[in-house]
Amino acid sequence: MDEAKILRRIALFGELSAAERDELLVSMRLRRVARGETLVEQGSASDALFIVAFGLFEVRVSESEAPVAEISADQPIGEIGFFAGGPRTASVVAARDSAVLELDREAFDGLAMRQPKIYRAILRAMARRLGEMTERRRNPRRFSQVRTLAVIGGGADNAIPPRFIDRWRAVCMARPGTRVLSASDLDGQLGGSHKDEFSISAWLTESETACDLVVCIADAALTEWTKCVLGNANQLLIVVEGASAATLNPVETFAFGLFPPSRRKLVCLHERRTGVCAPASGWLSDREVAMVHHLALEDDKDLYRLRRFLTGDAVGFVAGGGGAHGPAHIGIYKALCERGFVFDIFGGASVGAGMVAGFAQLEPPEAVDAGVHELFIRRRAFRRMTFPRYSLIDHVTFDRALQYLYRQTSIEDLWLPYFAVATDLSEQALRVIRRGPLWRAVRASCSIPGVLPPIFSEDGHMLVDGSIAQNLPLDAMKSLKTGPNVIVDLDLPVSRPAASYDSLPGRRELLAKLLNPFARKTLPAFPGPAAVVQQSIFANVRHGPLPLGPSDLLLHPPPFPGSSYMNWSRHAEVVDAAYDWALSAIDRLKGENHPAIAAMEAAISGKAA
Repeated sequence: MDEAKILRRIALFGELSAAERDELLVSMRLRRVARGETLVEQGSASDALFIVAFGLFEVRVSESEAPVAEISADQPIGEIGFFAGGPRTASVVAARDSAVLELDREAFDGLAMRQPKIYRAILRAMARRLGEMTERRRNPRRFSQVRTLAVIGGGADNAIPPRFIDRWRAVCMARPGTRVLSASDLDGQLGGSHKDEFSISAWLTESETACDLVVCIADAALTEWTKCVLGNANQLLIVVEGASAATLNPVETFAFGLFPPSRRKLVCLHERRTGVCAPASGWLSDREVAMVHHLALEDDKDLYRLRRFLTGDAVGFVAGGGGAHGPAHIGIYKALCERGFVFDIFGGASVGAGMVAGFAQLEPPEAVDAGVHELFIRRRAFRRMTFPRYSLIDHVTFDRALQYLYRQTSIEDLWLPYFAVATDLSEQALRVIRRGPLWRAVRASCSIPGVLPPIFSEDGHMLVDGSIAQNLPLDAMKSLKTGPNVIVDLDLPVSRPAASYDSLPGRRELLAKLLNPFARKTLPAFPGPAAVVQQSIFANVRHGPLPLGPSDLLLHPPPFPGSSYMNWSRHAEVVDAAYDWALSAIDRLKGENHPAIAAMEAAISGKAA
């Protein structure tokens, strides 16, 4: 490895003369760091500083599970503690096979006396790092965007289908700044005598520096190329096709030792696009992954969708709660689709979770509204009262209706990624549900306390309506991907009853009127207990500002004629009114050049930065 070439490339020392760089090089030691190796241990003495020659490092502190920062090529490591003289304040771990130039204190002191320029260059780097740390505190960064992607085949027949590779290469290369590499590309770049592990790693790092995304196609066998690819990538794509296989092949076994589940994605190939796929549970039994992507080979739509996830441009749809106002989501979604917008992932709370569940299985808006009619009008699932021992509404009727709508579908078998949120009363926290029966996830997210019994998770936690913890689960969406989002907030006012409090009948009078079908019509129009509980929830769902960015579009539809929290009989009117409102709103926002509209259009067209 040419250490002098590495030193010349580092921008930190760009102002130094060749003689000064040569003297610096004599004082530094090239140190290779394998993926997963700890370079700096939190609490240890700050007796050296490092410059990243190539590779990637993660900064970790003991109280945080996720990395708090990343350090890439040409950047210094440990300079703050080195100059301050205190112990290391964080651990630094290699996120891939890397190399650093190490300078210990004795060598640095002598060098600083002979070459003050070097001292000033490192001090400037330290000042920049302090500024970056301050900026991170103001705007916490998420490390979800992929820079180097490793693609492997899954299962016993682990060869990646050539037709997928060819089309995936074309889709990736259609985006400027993307490079697709395979073992055959090494021959033209590195001589046979130089194709050692770290030389290949350095070459891959240089490729990443020149590109936004590097896609590396691994071999079917555990070759030197495959090992280097897996050692240098920061995201793993496992491509599978056909009948599921629980057994891992040797490449998968090696890769899973390097990549945590949060950095793995499973791609299931299909001939045709369907709303619900064949069960993926067999593939997932031994393959814990962050997300499942179903991909049809009939066209390139899903390939472009996958690319948006990897480049940080995936478009999300976040649906909030609102009871029988919920069908407004259908009209808004229909309007957005007609204006050319597409969505890559859906998530929701309460009734919003039920609405977007239909969108995630590619149901047209009319079919989702038909499901609303089946559930709430024909089956009257929310009007079957019961003895108030466990709840106000008969949960058996409601559960059976949900099971009828969603069949035996699991969330991981929906064509598009989906999540629902519930409030975990056992932990007093938000629970993001991304696996398991779809009907049960929707049921948990809609479990209005007192109105419906809570759902208990497999680990014994009590789950109730997701709107209590977070009515608009934008945080959950942003934890799964980067890119623009549409957020529909049914922030509706509490309705005023038509009848006065003094007109409410007592127990005996109420019972008599309820038993008399003619007298029942004379009961005052006053909200029932279910409506009061639901409105109470939505009166207290604001728990601080939403993490809105410039590419997030927050839509506030007004209350539409006929809409209310508990009356579902006019759901079709709500859909139509929301559709008309959304068309007008979208056209207005386009005319105003709204940045979120522009971000979604750029992502969909493939022109996102």
